[in-house]
Amino acid sequence: MKVLVLINSAPRYKLFYSNLADALERVGCEVFFAVDARRSAVLEPLDKVDKGAGTYFFDDFFKKNYAESSFEGGDNVTWGEAFFSDFDRFLSHGFNLEKPPEYWKRVKHCLDAFFDNLVRDESIDFVLYENVSNSFAYSAFRSARRNGIKYIGLMASRIPGRFEIQTSVIDDETRKISDMVGEDATQEENEWYETYRKSILNTSPDYMSYNNLGNVDLSRLLAKDKLRYVCRLVKAHFSTDSFYDYQFGKPLGAIFKGMKVNVKRKINFFFERRFFCSNEEIERLSLEEEFFVYPIHFHPESSTSVLAPEYTDEFNNVLNIANNLPFGVMLYVKEHKSAIGVQAPSVYKKISALPNVRFVDPSYNIKDLIVKSKGLITVNSTAGFEAAVLGKPVNLLGRVFYEDFPNVNKLKGFSDIKNISSGQDDVDCRQHVVAYYRYTHEGHLRIDKSAELDQHVYDDFASKVMDVVNA
Repeated sequence: MKVLVLINSAPRYKLFYSNLADALERVGCEVFFAVDARRSAVLEPLDKVDKGAGTYFFDDFFKKNYAESSFEGGDNVTWGEAFFSDFDRFLSHGFNLEKPPEYWKRVKHCLDAFFDNLVRDESIDFVLYENVSNSFAYSAFRSARRNGIKYIGLMASRIPGRFEIQTSVIDDETRKISDMVGEDATQEENEWYETYRKSILNTSPDYMSYNNLGNVDLSRLLAKDKLRYVCRLVKAHFSTDSFYDYQFGKPLGAIFKGMKVNVKRKINFFFERRFFCSNEEIERLSLEEEFFVYPIHFHPESSTSVLAPEYTDEFNNVLNIANNLPFGVMLYVKEHKSAIGVQAPSVYKKISALPNVRFVDPSYNIKDLIVKSKGLITVNSTAGFEAAVLGKPVNLLGRVFYEDFPNVNKLKGFSDIKNISSGQDDVDCRQHVVAYYRYTHEGHLRIDKSAELDQHVYDDFASKVMDVVNA
């Protein structure tokens, strides 16, 4: 079988997917690489990918075909489907915003042609990357669908020690889970469920344990690996044509963008802390009043920019949820521990000023709040899955794998909040949670530890990938 592996600027993904490609070759696959830009060969040099005969760089194709106004093929998508996952990052961090609209039309046309040509010319059997999380992956996914092959996306599961192998943006996943709901749970699955449910108050998904997104310590910017990366950015600035590097922009700009983001988060967190209620105050009030819980997301993140692009403005979300709650019912807004300092202090000030909102410190265990609450209102957070496991009502604004679970109320918009009921407590989601467990695969998807994983770990990933490809 022939596999097309995607590579872009996500940290350490290049080494992980190169090692996984080696494992796929050991089971008889022929591997090709689609790399977003030659900048990759400077920032994260890896000869197997950078100099391989089966490696194709999109920026080369884009530069060669930039003057073309259109290509045959392609399909109908919205601007948001095509590019918002990238623009959510651009707008959040203030970079790569100088391109004219015509540029993005050309990007779209060239992405369609790049992947269609690759898939057809090399007779690709499946595409491999993470979940559909950005425009490069989305274009590859659409091309795979047009050409009748599978897109295989790996991502960490919401259950510790497990990972997902996705084949769509969301629809395949919800269908597969629903199909498994009717199967009786085995004794082993029942035992797992009981253990998981009893321990969930103090259990977190793997990615929450190691993503390090909540670290706002500026000293990490002086670490050797960071300084090495800055030097490579300078080299990339002078050795590559960044005009055609559509997802990244100017390498020198990335240096200042990175510093700006980290310094800004540090300053924001310093000023925002005064707007949080103390843990002692929340502990007391949560026993005295009726409230729903709303968890803030980390931004930018594919869970919202791809699956819920209408709900990426957190102040707008909180304002509209709070305004539509019954008078006297409070909204406890829980900051994500990975998102500290992401919002400007002015946003926290406005949120905390709303008369029925209490701003909860990131250190507070959200599951302790959920248990005491009337239920959860969420875009599509992991907390929604955990609330369902706890038997609490979940009111859902976006798309997510647990959207068809019992006691999950799918909202069409903020105005639906006026009519939500508290639902029922202690609703049994066993069959659906076990179905999700079956849908996932055993293994720790530790891309941050790519260089430290043994060969047998990659071989196990490859084996499970091939099982899904051949299903």
